[in-house]
Amino acid sequence: MTTTTMTIGEVSQRTGLTERTLRYYEELGLLAPERDSAGRRRYDAAQLDRLYRIRLLRELDTPLADVDPDGADLLTITSRQLGALDRRIGELSRLRERVRTVEDRLMRGDHPADAELVGVMAGLPNTDSETVATRRLTLLVYRDIDAAQRHLVDVFGFVPGPLARDDSGTVVHGEVRAGDGVVWMHREALEFGLASPATLGAATHCMAVTVDDCQAHHERVRDAGGDVVYAPTEMSYGVLEYGVRDAEGGLWSFMQPLDE
Repeated sequence: MTTTTMTIGEVSQRTGLTERTLRYYEELGLLAPERDSAGRRRYDAAQLDRLYRIRLLRELDTPLADVDPDGADLLTITSRQLGALDRRIGELSRLRERVRTVEDRLMRGDHPADAELVGVMAGLPNTDSETVATRRLTLLVYRDIDAAQRHLVDVFGFVPGPLARDDSGTVVHGEVRAGDGVVWMHREALEFGLASPATLGAATHCMAVTVDDCQAHHERVRDAGGDVVYAPTEMSYGVLEYGVRDAEGGLWSFMQPLDE
């Protein structure tokens, strides 16, 4: 069986690391790519795995002298990186809200307060302002969460998340990932007025998801048996969009920004 390998140039191009950095990792003993008959470095899957661990540890501010790709548990460092990214997203979300506030003032013809401008420039929190939202989470209600998740994965192409069951084995919570967001799937709960469109006979939500190729996504969903409501259409608000219903009648819009 032929094993696919990559040259140092290919690794550099795909990872964004310079060839000098890759050679430096080799000098430190962190990488040990094999050489072909012409003496050129060849990076196989094992070396790429080590490089991934090295980059994760460096991303987490591990000093280069302390980087140990052999002793790094991949799940642990990946979870640490995810936590660091979530904190960074939170910081950017807070900064975005401050910039949006300044923009809003300017659009009304007002001049932002000096403290607001300083906060935007420095990227520091405004301790005199109210707490702002830093992350959104979509929650949809389904009668059969297990079946609904399979539909969203198999037909829409989302990434499956965990399913939680109660003592009787009934699924009471599910998740799917769609691009940069997570969709929580909630059980019907009449005590909170939560019901599926399948129960109500009407959709109470319309989810909108941006895709990189609206036509191709439409074809995928159609070929997978999706209940397409309308074909890709150029909308007046600047997107190419089509609509489709999920397994319980919820309406979804998949869209792609039109070129200006």
